[in-house]
This record gives sequence, C-alpha cells and structure tokens, in this order.
Amino acid sequence: MHYKITTQPHPSQHSVTLLLNGNFGEDAIPELEESILRAKRSHERIYLDLSEVTLVDRKTVEYFSKAGCDVTLVNCPIYLRRWITKGSDAS
Repeated sequence: MHYKITTQPHPSQHSVTLLLNGNFGEDAIPELEESILRAKRSHERIYLDLSEVTLVDRKTVEYFSKAGCDVTLVNCPIYLRRWITKGSDAS
C-alpha cells in the first residue's frame, strides 16, 4: 500500500496535524505510531486528518479506534468513522 504522512505544526495552538494521504494498511502503522510519538513530544494536541485517505484495511481501522483517546480524527469520511466507532465498541 502506498501512503504518505505529512506533519503540519500549529505552534500558536500547541497542536499538530498529521495529514494522512493514500492507502493505509498494517504496514503503515509503525510509521504512523512513530509520527504520533514525535508529535506528542512537542505538542499538546494531535489531529489526524483523514481527508486524503483512499483505502484502509481492518488492522488500520482497529488502530484508529484504539488511538482515539490520544489523537483527534478530523475530516474523517462518515463510513470510516462508523467502522472506527464499531471497532471501539468491540474493545
């Protein structure tokens, strides 16, 4: 799967947005986790912008549902938000 993670800091708001672009599968999770950890070191709030995500697999949906308390999902397609919510309900 091809994907890209772009960091967009917002220093005045003490936050950072990680813009996810492309197809996210299980192979992308370690890099995503590392990006989130780096962002946590210097920012209070972390947003994951999912507007450019074109495909996710089951493991990624599970990861998003578990990461919900550490990050805020923004621009998340409705169908994907439903899957993520169902994943967090099953936990």
